[in-house]
Amino acid sequence: MNGTPLYISKRTARSLWQEYRIYRNRIELQCWLALHTLVIPASEILKIEVRPSVFSGRKEFIWGVKIDNCDLCRHVLLRRKSGILKRIGFSPDDPEKFVAVCQSIMPGTT
Repeated sequence: MNGTPLYISKRTARSLWQEYRIYRNRIELQCWLALHTLVIPASEILKIEVRPSVFSGRKEFIWGVKIDNCDLCRHVLLRRKSGILKRIGFSPDDPEKFVAVCQSIMPGTT
């Protein structure tokens, strides 16, 4: 799994000092709780979006795996086509930029 990342999220306290990377064909989400890095091929990404914190006043609850403190701040929700972990929430340093770069590698987008 070589290559130069298109985007690397800075490690922050809200991400529990984890690093999230986007490559041309995949996303890598470092996950201390799972003790390894989750690798998600771009072809497996169904949807990715920026979500508000639970303190924003919106009453939307997200079902899925949260690999950091994502409910407490603006974060990213990734939905996969298959696999055990179909919904993953995480907090990159710049959620809007992370989503924009990720959408650029998804199949069917230009």
